[in-house]
Amino acid sequence: MTQKQRLEQIKKWLNIHHEMSLDEIMTLFQVSRDTARRDLVKLEEDGEIVRIKGGAILPSHSYQVARYREREISKSKEKIAQKACNFIHDHDSLILDTSTTVELAARYVESSGLKVVTNSIDIVNILSSRSNITIYMAGGKFNPYHRNFVGPYTAENIGKYKVNKLFIGACGIGFEGLTSPDEEEACVKKAMIKAARQVILLTDHTKFHKNFFHHVCGLSDIDIIITDQLPTEEMNQCFKEHHIELIISEEETE
Repeated sequence: MTQKQRLEQIKKWLNIHHEMSLDEIMTLFQVSRDTARRDLVKLEEDGEIVRIKGGAILPSHSYQVARYREREISKSKEKIAQKACNFIHDHDSLILDTSTTVELAARYVESSGLKVVTNSIDIVNILSSRSNITIYMAGGKFNPYHRNFVGPYTAENIGKYKVNKLFIGACGIGFEGLTSPDEEEACVKKAMIKAARQVILLTDHTKFHKNFFHHVCGLSDIDIIITDQLPTEEMNQCFKEHHIELIISEEETE
């Protein structure tokens, strides 16, 4: 069977089943994984399908596309969070920033005797049942959307502490460092970075090459980046020049 014939059969399958995995392509057409992947790449280039991890779906199923993307991002964030917990040791002092990935790390952490400073209501709720963790809440102006405290008073509160490690999320990271669309959030993140001896950034690959109006810090202020995929070669080289340790939580296994 030629590639053209396989592609037609794959499209017919998708019209009926709405989803097709690499394993199904390999089994049905008796081809290697590389061949199955090349078929999907060709179909995606022609606008016929949307590739997802391990297979493909039709682009017409916009709700499914969003659902699969959300699921992939969620799984990636979980793996980033789990990897981050390797850097948390018994009796550490930490600042935990408000971000979904940092919040996941708070859920997975197993170390005891921790001292944790945070501006996130949700992280306080997660850790409040842990009798072996002491929590310090950085108050200020409450943001009901993100369920956290922001602004100069929050930044001032954070400035009262000096911790071993900061786990911080990113709205955008580019060649000039971290940026945020919100001035009050940027103010708090700056205070967190200043209060920490080691800055560990938790971010999925979608935040790379994004820049917002308010500057948070330069790349030289970041010690470790934990992410799900390698950035571009140019950005990776930039990280190396700033002596940033880059940790990939998972390898692509499509």
